[in-house]
Amino acid sequence: MFRNACALAPRFTWPVILSRRSIGGDCSSSIGAFVIVNEEGWIVTAFHMVDLLAKMNDGAQKTRNREAEEARIRSDPTLDKRTRQKQVSSLGRLGKEDTDRCSVWWGRDGVTIPQFHTLPAADLAVGKLEPFDKTWVADYPTFKNPSMNFEPGTSLCKLGFPFHQITPTWDAAKNSFVLPPGSLPLPLFPIDGILTRFADIQVVGPAAPPTPLPFPLRFLETSTPGLRGQSGGPIFDTQGTVWAIQSRTFHLSLGFDAAVPGAKSGQKEHQFLNVGHGVHAATILGFFAQIGINANVSTY
Repeated sequence: MFRNACALAPRFTWPVILSRRSIGGDCSSSIGAFVIVNEEGWIVTAFHMVDLLAKMNDGAQKTRNREAEEARIRSDPTLDKRTRQKQVSSLGRLGKEDTDRCSVWWGRDGVTIPQFHTLPAADLAVGKLEPFDKTWVADYPTFKNPSMNFEPGTSLCKLGFPFHQITPTWDAAKNSFVLPPGSLPLPLFPIDGILTRFADIQVVGPAAPPTPLPFPLRFLETSTPGLRGQSGGPIFDTQGTVWAIQSRTFHLSLGFDAAVPGAKSGQKEHQFLNVGHGVHAATILGFFAQIGINANVSTY
């Protein structure tokens, strides 16, 4: 059913890898996805991936600031030994799990996204790859017209990079992370389901925009979950048209507990259904229009 669509979607679905080294020396990574929108290099992804990057950068900057301040204190010739030790102690200690170094890889060496436009309430973020060559992408996506035939029961597919783990190493001499051999290219994995329901978000309090947005903050729900590594990736139909951007997974209680086979008498296990939530095309296209991003829109 999705054979042709799964040949098309990988052309505009790229991986993002966030690498991190802790103060204790442990290296790890988080993997997500993003969609390249047009020939100008604009991309769309999940806000929580961009937010994680921002928090990692903040942590690394905190570490650099502390190192610089300690170096300044220790090199200050006007301080005696006791005063120097006292001032260093007053800086506090960084924990082993605090961030020492971090970086992001946007699917290709040498490209960055200097600035993001974000819509946190809808878990949406857009940015522009720099530098960018339009020939890097063979086909750009078409987004589903949200005013036409947006009906539950439609078969949809999610795409991203789950079931793949990367443990980078830190090369101090090069001041950069190194991905182990065999890490790239990341294997794509699709999972299908049907569109089940919709959810509109009402933002109140300090997080609410100063003026009402001219478009809805809306999610669509799918009968299957989004998988880790698919965040920010496309949710598309059998023609490869993008209906949503994968955001998160919800666990819906089924209202009963089942006995655990082979367990102690009376032991039960809570039953639930995993469903996925993706940012609706109405929200995506509305946000694009607000920023001035051109995108292809379906005729159906």
